[in-house]
Amino acid sequence: MDQQIREEILQKRTHIPALGVYIFLALAALGFGTFVITILGDNPGNIWEIFLINFLFWTGIAQAGIVFSCIMRITNARWARPLLRTSEALGSFLPIAVVLLLVVFAGRDYLLPYATHHYHHPKDIWLNMEFVFGRNFIGFLILLSVSILYVYYSLRQDLGGFEGKLSGLAGWVASGWKGEDERKAIWLKLGKFAPAVIILYAFVFSFFAWDFMMSLDPHWFSTLFGPFYFMGSFVSSIAMTIILSVMLRRRLGLEDYLDDNKYHDIAKMLQGFSLFWVYFFFSQFLPIWYANMPEETVFVIARVKEEPYRTLSWAVMSCCFIFPFIALIPRTNKIMKPIVVFIAAVSLTGFWLEKYVLIVPSLSNAIDIGFTQILVTLGFLGAFVATFLIFMRAFPSIPVGDPFFGGKSSGHGGH
Repeated sequence: MDQQIREEILQKRTHIPALGVYIFLALAALGFGTFVITILGDNPGNIWEIFLINFLFWTGIAQAGIVFSCIMRITNARWARPLLRTSEALGSFLPIAVVLLLVVFAGRDYLLPYATHHYHHPKDIWLNMEFVFGRNFIGFLILLSVSILYVYYSLRQDLGGFEGKLSGLAGWVASGWKGEDERKAIWLKLGKFAPAVIILYAFVFSFFAWDFMMSLDPHWFSTLFGPFYFMGSFVSSIAMTIILSVMLRRRLGLEDYLDDNKYHDIAKMLQGFSLFWVYFFFSQFLPIWYANMPEETVFVIARVKEEPYRTLSWAVMSCCFIFPFIALIPRTNKIMKPIVVFIAAVSLTGFWLEKYVLIVPSLSNAIDIGFTQILVTLGFLGAFVATFLIFMRAFPSIPVGDPFFGGKSSGHGGH
């Protein structure tokens, strides 16, 4: 391990301006204030819908960022090492997401039809509000706890030996370091926590998909709906990792670590998993056709055959799959930073619209995106980016203590 590189990366933390954090925190406060004022008004229903959409979108990205890191560690993906800290930092939004989950349940009368209307047996057993709250909140807390432990050990192997030079949260993480023997023990612990995070992610976010999206329509059934949601969140986390890592690369001068090969590979992941997402999308339609289940076509027809949602559904398909899949075929588009960032941004926009198409038609008959809805969405964006920047100001931007971290790129590879 190159001690000079470790010190260099630690010093780069100060290059992230505090002003940027304050700006995004102000944006978050503006969005939160708009939400509170609107729910106290005469027509709070629409603002609750946009709140649920943003909760599922941003929370999915935050947790899937940690899952990305877990997958790269399990597979010993050396090429992805410099990107792991960016993806782990996405999870800094999760403690806020726990509070936001409580807010979702506070608005259950506006968001969850089964909170006020009984579905037929045995759905009433599964959709009993106490049971719904218990499995989602407790499951999310368990997932958050395991994720925090995973990130803690990931950070500790980078900060070990620097406790006298660090303060605040970073100093606490580095305290009591026991040397290289502990580093080896941490590597084994990460190998255990990583699969636990992935498995819990699949379970908990399937519950989110079933309870907060699928069950809004009492007649819609899909065993693939859980994987469809958490894989969409995973694709979104790849896109967000691309965007934020490019910004950090320029701001912190990380060109020696985040070279073209890294973006070529992660852009291929974005392309490949976009194809995997559309496979789940299509697989939910096939059983309706070959099993001849007309009772389930109502959910689909409302979104792909009838306006105002038909056009929006095609926009989702174009942004989430058609455009990124085609645009990322040329190698040049994978390594040109402005181009790959634009493609990732289009993909993110598509997945936000996807949540809108999945949720709103079950609750209302019209598209209503006005000034207040935009402000609430920007508030979520502000909170997400602010927590990300706070995390990156506290911890190393590159996992320099990882055994598979190869140091500065030679410019001839990266695998």
